[in-house]
Amino acid sequence: MVHSRLASNRPEAIAFSVGLMVCLLSFDLLPSRPLHAAPPDVRTEQKLRESLNDNFEACNREDIEGLMESCADTMPRREQFRNEAVATFKDKDIHYSLVEFEVLKVRMPFASARVVQDTHVLDRQTADAGVAAFRNSTALLPKGERVEYVCTFRKENGKWKVYVIISEMKVLQAKTAERDEAVATQ
Repeated sequence: MVHSRLASNRPEAIAFSVGLMVCLLSFDLLPSRPLHAAPPDVRTEQKLRESLNDNFEACNREDIEGLMESCADTMPRREQFRNEAVATFKDKDIHYSLVEFEVLKVRMPFASARVVQDTHVLDRQTADAGVAAFRNSTALLPKGERVEYVCTFRKENGKWKVYVIISEMKVLQAKTAERDEAVATQ
């Protein structure tokens, strides 16, 4: 899944996090769209949704190359995310699914969307606290089965790609009927 923030107190990690937050806050404080721009069109929303679904499908197949192809080349800490995804795929059997998707903002070359994701995994425990903190701060292995977050995308070479999560992962309760249906189809 997509990279969020580091679970480290090292000075370089803190400096990176502060710099990233300033960059992302700048993106967030900009007007939603230029005065002359129209709201996000249906095609843009479809392409953004496809980008995230490609990301989820690559994770479900444990296809590291497909996963990295779905992520922006300029994604912060890309190599660390790749290494952690490889380790997660070896350690866990996880299924990701998109429950809700709403485009919030498009300001080229970036876009943001509210995402609700289901993550089904049999064993959420990870022995190494540092590894667990990183996985739980990304969408690789969020703390809850259903989470909501804001994900950004970046358009690179004409294609939307997953960039970075810019919000906390909010754990949501899945409705009982949905949960029972999801378990029955596994």
